[in-house]
Amino acid sequence: MTKQTDKRRVFKIGIAMAGAVSAGAYTAGVMDYLLETLREWEKAKAKNRELGEQHPEYDASIPMHDVVIEVMGGASAGGMTSAMTALSLFEDMQAVHDIHAPRIKNKLFDSWVNLNDGQGKSTLEQMMEPRDIREEMGVPSLLNSEPIDQIALRAAEMSGKPKALPPYISPNLEIILTICSLRGIPIDVNFFDNDRPKSLRKPVRPAHRMYLHKGVAHFKVNPEEDQAEHLISFDPNNEQDRLLLMECAKATGAFPIGLKSRLLKGTSLSYIKGMVKRMFKSKNNDFKLENIGIDINTEDDPFEFVAIDGGTVNNEPFGEIIDVLEERYEEGSEFAVLMIDPFPNFTQSEGRVSHPTKLIELVPSIIDAIRGQALMKENDLIKGLSNDYSRRMIFPSRGGDPYPIACGSLDGFGGFFSKEFREHDFQLGRKNCQSFLRNYFVVPCKKAYDMEVFSDWEKDDEKYKRYYNPERDGYPIIPDISFDRRNINTSALGIPERKKISPKVIFDLEKSMVKRFTEVLINLNQSDYVRPTPEQLDLKEKVEEIMETHYRSSVWSKISSGMMTAFGKLFWKYYLSGVLAKVMAKEAIKAVLTDFEKRGLLSEDHKKKK
Repeated sequence: MTKQTDKRRVFKIGIAMAGAVSAGAYTAGVMDYLLETLREWEKAKAKNRELGEQHPEYDASIPMHDVVIEVMGGASAGGMTSAMTALSLFEDMQAVHDIHAPRIKNKLFDSWVNLNDGQGKSTLEQMMEPRDIREEMGVPSLLNSEPIDQIALRAAEMSGKPKALPPYISPNLEIILTICSLRGIPIDVNFFDNDRPKSLRKPVRPAHRMYLHKGVAHFKVNPEEDQAEHLISFDPNNEQDRLLLMECAKATGAFPIGLKSRLLKGTSLSYIKGMVKRMFKSKNNDFKLENIGIDINTEDDPFEFVAIDGGTVNNEPFGEIIDVLEERYEEGSEFAVLMIDPFPNFTQSEGRVSHPTKLIELVPSIIDAIRGQALMKENDLIKGLSNDYSRRMIFPSRGGDPYPIACGSLDGFGGFFSKEFREHDFQLGRKNCQSFLRNYFVVPCKKAYDMEVFSDWEKDDEKYKRYYNPERDGYPIIPDISFDRRNINTSALGIPERKKISPKVIFDLEKSMVKRFTEVLINLNQSDYVRPTPEQLDLKEKVEEIMETHYRSSVWSKISSGMMTAFGKLFWKYYLSGVLAKVMAKEAIKAVLTDFEKRGLLSEDHKKKK
């Protein structure tokens, strides 16, 4: 007989996933263990509720409060993982215990560890193929992004009818993916009186024009009828909704230059305005941009734009996650934000010049300063969470190893070189998540006593004996039911073995690199032709007339100049581009070997030949 008389005691969770490129395999592993833990805990609670407290088989050591994930989101690889995680919640996703199992029914593992490997070619080899480069269109990116498209299409597929969300996921789950728009949203700041009579206003009033390049794709499951403009409805039963989610996931993961930028079509102007309004608003729901003299100066509807990696301007979007939690916050509720960051900052960046004075030092320092300021979150840092338990970060840790994740090499691109690197990082993510839940994600007792979530905990009861953390003097927010402090033999995941890569594997990529780089160099100057306006043509003719009067050219010089230009193009296409491509490939291989050797990822096969 079920006994359920207690009011539901809920702790709310928001998850922010930082950018990581191929190290998204680590983030995927963290999420895999987190969801497995919530799933197994829910089974134990459901069994207790079915039995009732008076039943002899009722397990009093199982905490009966609830934890609900209200929102998750991220940038770049973190945003892609957020989207893939959301889709996997509507399926019977199996946790990964054996990475060598013949069939692993797990979107996170399949997307991040398997990537698009198959048909005799690794994903990296496919990314070196030049078939995406077309003479009339130019070069979309340094690497071929078609394998990313294939991964996204698979992730959007559903194996059967989507299932209902589990109890530990909010039925109104929100998914936030950061976006960087190269077009930017034109925003005018008015310095004039808004309430002047229209008859006294000029047709076009001067204003201070700025462009907002930071944005988000903000989805919500099961939206209300009066849903806010800044939310995009998401129905897992609708294939177009799933494809749109993955299209935005590809956009947030479009690493600048390296991977293809993404043209986002169909974005309504009302959504753009709602998104901007939310960025500026206070908690006043009646807030209007025009009340503070701000105007979005465009009539384009839909508002189309090209997007690149969301991490360019917002790589750790914990502020957006906090906003959702605060909007849903009810008096007496408790909540926290978890950030999964494969690349936490422990020390100052290597090789950074502290006092640049030379031009060669100034250029990279200026770029660092611009991006560093863009990533700074002044408002987010002072938002309503405390610093005792409500902000926590899961990051790679491997017994003091300074380079714990293999995919962290080459600024996050290292994982594309080896599936074994990605397998290691996925397993390490699971290991680190287990350690985090068991040892660090706790509420101090001095706080727990005032929280409804822990109102039924008492010293020396079975829950206390099983889960009380003496080192942190606190109670776990998410109890791992595979853990029991009363039993010193409770199993813990081991640190995964990290495999090394043979230099031969890297050298074997040289031919593909040369072919790719050659096509990139040949077609680099190709672009979509934009027809000039009559005014531009007229201006061009006038400037050329002025130039001709100063630089008079003979007939012979014009002919010889044309011949030299034609010869130069042929020389570049059939010889020089190939030479430079070989140099680029050699330098790229040298950079890969240097970084892998520094991180202890190279095997010693090459030494046996000496």
